Amino acid sequence: MKLTSKPLGQAIVALLAAGLLLAGCTNDAAPGASPAAPGGTTDTAAASTSDFKPVGACSADRTPPAAGATIETGPAITVAWVPKLLGLSVFEANNKGATQAGADLGITVNYTASVEANGADQAQIIDGLVNSNNPPDVIAYSANDPTTIVPSLEAATAKGILVIGMDSDVTASARLFFIQNTSYPAMGKSFVDAAVQKYGDSGTIGILSTIPEATIQNEWIKAITDYGKATYPNIKFTDPVYGESNAAKSQTETVNLMNQYPDMLAVFALDSSAVPGSLAAIKAQGKGGKIGVWGVSTPNANKQYFQDGSLDGLWLWDEVKEGELMAYLARGVCDNKIPQSGDFTAGSLGTFTVTDDPAPHTIIFSEPLLIDKNNYTNYDF
Repeated sequence: MKLTSKPLGQAIVALLAAGLLLAGCTNDAAPGASPAAPGGTTDTAAASTSDFKPVGACSADRTPPAAGATIETGPAITVAWVPKLLGLSVFEANNKGATQAGADLGITVNYTASVEANGADQAQIIDGLVNSNNPPDVIAYSANDPTTIVPSLEAATAKGILVIGMDSDVTASARLFFIQNTSYPAMGKSFVDAAVQKYGDSGTIGILSTIPEATIQNEWIKAITDYGKATYPNIKFTDPVYGESNAAKSQTETVNLMNQYPDMLAVFALDSSAVPGSLAAIKAQGKGGKIGVWGVSTPNANKQYFQDGSLDGLWLWDEVKEGELMAYLARGVCDNKIPQSGDFTAGSLGTFTVTDDPAPHTIIFSEPLLIDKNNYTNYDF
């Protein structure tokens, strides 16, 4: 396993596994079993306040709080931000926002991850945090798949570490709350409508994802194909191909798609490495401007493609502000101010709602944001 980390303190965002603590959710499936969907189906169970002994300054009282709290600064805590892998621009932006907001909330953020998108590596990093002599108050993850890190997160809870998720979820019983970037159906609709509006409603759209187990990409793919097939009967969607967060492999997979489907209208590149890989393939075959590309990545990483007109657009959200919300959520969970259902206020970010849709204790961050040649300079991440 190849590991690296970015020093910044010790940890990010405090939470406690939902089935154990907040009168939260318990999953009917065995630990590690794949849920029907990210987050799983859970039952409500009362929890004793004596069940949780925090490793640091977080509240030991886990009685479910009322809605309506405003999250404010508190005792110094650490939050470990453990995304899928190190180095992706979206996770760097999340870390930037969490660090900025954390400075005002009494939070030190430690950003650490594997250099490869691998669930087993991610689990080993979390295990290292749990077994550390100085463990974080909170662990915040973005999971490579729904199940691999679940035992490690459960061990964190048992140790007295609160657990929250963002971006890509696990079985809901292994965490307290999850920040979902945007609604899955809204994301699917945005991708398909944009491609049809520019390139027409007849032909094939290629889907280039990360790995078969990638939770959030699989939800986007389902939303894209469900909406597209129901709305545009003359549009076909390829089975997903996988670039494994590698631009060269993404390029190869895109070439294969173009060779297999001569009526290709567009490619949906669903991670940061897939965007330049797909664009390189399309340009190499002289199809620039004839085959569209919409992706998921950050504007700073794609300036050259907006400037040369080869990239149609990115569907995203403000990754820096989402990182800020992660810090507010960690602070709120640590201080036991986040309700199991209802609203809370996160400073200048505004008011957010905890719901059980599409999974228990979910917070939808924003509507999909189109970043294109007309507005990419407005976002510095």
